[in-house]
Amino acid sequence: MTLPVRFRSSDRDRDTDLDRLGPLYGQLEQALAAIERESSGLSRRLDEARTRAAALLGNEDGIYFEREPTDEARLVEAEAQMMAAFRRLEQLREQQSMIAAWRTEIDDTDLGRMLRSGPRSNRWAARLLRWVRARMAAIRRLARFSGWALMLVIVHATLSGIEQRPSVAWLMPDFERGLAFLAAAAAFAIGYPRQRLLIFAAGLAAVISLELAQNWSPTRHGTIHDVWIKAAGLGLGFALVWGVERLKPAARSW
Repeated sequence: MTLPVRFRSSDRDRDTDLDRLGPLYGQLEQALAAIERESSGLSRRLDEARTRAAALLGNEDGIYFEREPTDEARLVEAEAQMMAAFRRLEQLREQQSMIAAWRTEIDDTDLGRMLRSGPRSNRWAARLLRWVRARMAAIRRLARFSGWALMLVIVHATLSGIEQRPSVAWLMPDFERGLAFLAAAAAFAIGYPRQRLLIFAAGLAAVISLELAQNWSPTRHGTIHDVWIKAAGLGLGFALVWGVERLKPAARSW
């Protein structure tokens, strides 16, 4: 018996459509905004040109006078430029009408309503999440490498002499310890999503073991306070990744 044909889920189809038509919809909006800016600027310059042409045609009382040849040439040139500007305004109106019709056709579909719904920041967040999901395999490999590299740095910083311990001048030692374990935990949580409980337990064991091992160093000493700080950083790292992943279901509805 042959296996049934498998098709993509509706959520994935919707994400594909949003990725495909979302940039096009954004370009239509940008084009309409650009046309509006050009039309406004052109209309303003036309008003200024009319005012200057009126000054060349006559005085304030409406009495016309004979013009110098140079003024006559300037009037002819101004008239030609204004006619070109009027033609350009007509072209812009046609473009605006055409692009607005395209956008209306998209707006009348379910996809258009999804594109319009929600603030723009939400759409950017959804796009970012889709980009991350498409490259998750590479991100997990990088996270695994980063997690193990951070653990090596943590072990060296914990067990080396106090004079060799790396530090950041503007950070309190407790913040340094907490941030180091937070970063390592987040990297491991991303790199090994199916072994998080095991990694968290191993991380707690590593925290306790490293603090105990410090007692064999003449310049270091382990404390319960440090255990709590490092364990808190470890837990926050896993919680941070878990919280970000909870955004994915919400992003599908944007």
